Amino acid sequence: MKFENILVTEDQDMANLSLRITLEELQFPRPDHAYYCDHALTLITTALRDGRPYDLLVTDLYFQVDGMTKQLPDGIGLIKSARQLQPGLKVLVFSTETRQAAIRRLYDEFHIDGFVRKARGDVQDLKNAIEQIANNRRYYPRDYRSAATQDNQHSFTSYDKTIIRLLADGYAQKDIPVWLEDNDIRPSGLSSVEKRLNLMKTAMGFTKNEQLVLFCKEIGLI
Repeated sequence: MKFENILVTEDQDMANLSLRITLEELQFPRPDHAYYCDHALTLITTALRDGRPYDLLVTDLYFQVDGMTKQLPDGIGLIKSARQLQPGLKVLVFSTETRQAAIRRLYDEFHIDGFVRKARGDVQDLKNAIEQIANNRRYYPRDYRSAATQDNQHSFTSYDKTIIRLLADGYAQKDIPVWLEDNDIRPSGLSSVEKRLNLMKTAMGFTKNEQLVLFCKEIGLI
């Protein structure tokens, strides 16, 4: 996927510089820019009306208070309103937010496509995030991936990763024992594979193999 129309909602000059450098290096078109959320929503509405909708919204969460009355005071309000207008809009949050619970909420409740923390070296993180989102994959920051694994209290073994990778490659669960046997990996029985998958799904709060595979892909485990 190639982003043709990008909207950046950001009121900090240094953050805008990081974004500009990143987009130039990735050879994306120059983005439109809004310093506050109300203006951003107006641009999104106008772009939809004119038949040139935005492909990607990059937004901060927090904006400086300048005394002006705003309907949308923060990035969360913008994300909600933008997705109501354009459900398929890709959203990348670029913020100083450090609370894992707040970041998790962005993914779980608002279904953002990526989060990058403003920090030294954020240009490379932005580049990685935008490239991954352009490939229709969610991007998770490194510390979030680590925290997500710790929160779910499951330590993935090489055996676990092998099973998940086989599922990701299209193997049916019932066919995995044959592959394990052929590659001298033990235990290779179907009951052992099923028990291990059930253990992982229970630990992660999933009910389907597909959910487990997707999660492991998104956090870079496989």
